[in-house]
Amino acid sequence: MSDSSEDTQIVNKAMEAGKAYFKEKYDLNVEFTRHKFNPPSLGADVGLYGHLTENTNTEVFLLINYETLEIVTAAVPEGLIKK
Repeated sequence: MSDSSEDTQIVNKAMEAGKAYFKEKYDLNVEFTRHKFNPPSLGADVGLYGHLTENTNTEVFLLINYETLEIVTAAVPEGLIKK
């Protein structure tokens, strides 16, 4: 990542996809507050860190491929996962 404008667009797209994922998969509304790009040698992934919109103390995490918007992994407190 070299161009900050491009980085911002990538992160915004990833955050929108991440919000949709949490809503669709877990019926949770989330807000992402920070991000971290993986080194390019590890792939085209960005980690998104945030919390539930209804409870800022409940943290969530998502690792997403910013080229394909494929979810690599997600972390949600176990008690919130509906079976």
